[in-house]
Amino acid sequence: MKGKVMRAVTATAAVLSAGIVVAAVALCIVFPNKYADKLNAAADEFGLDRALVRSVVWAESKFDPSAKSDKGASGLMQLMPETFAACATALNIDGAENKIFDPETSLRCGCYYLSLMLDKFDGDVNAALMAYNAGEQNARKFLAGEAVFPETRKYLSDIKLAKRVYGLFR
Repeated sequence: MKGKVMRAVTATAAVLSAGIVVAAVALCIVFPNKYADKLNAAADEFGLDRALVRSVVWAESKFDPSAKSDKGASGLMQLMPETFAACATALNIDGAENKIFDPETSLRCGCYYLSLMLDKFDGDVNAALMAYNAGEQNARKFLAGEAVFPETRKYLSDIKLAKRVYGLFR
């Protein structure tokens, strides 16, 4: 009887271990961590929480550097061309007009822009994220009581979920 119990416990542990491995692999597929060195460097350069930046990249492009939205936002951090150009100019990035899909440049410009929004909204992360997603004027309207766009509401929810996951892997 004792041997049967030990075999059952061993078999159960093996099944649980396999389940944990499968879950971990699935989590890594759904929440990738590409460009970690470049992302960490850009987040650190602008004093941003690395998990927050990973969450923004995940929500914006799912870590696809060639992503382009139907509205024209491009790259890992899905900046509009005008916003990207202004950020690249402020950061003195040479030849930026050809670098919107370059991961390092997109991350630096996106982190710079996110840090600007955080400054403009006195460190209020939700307000800064609303501005990043829907524009600064719309974020101010939302904060004043106007209804938040469904897309922006989903965006905030996606960031919250992703930040919980990325916050586990510091």
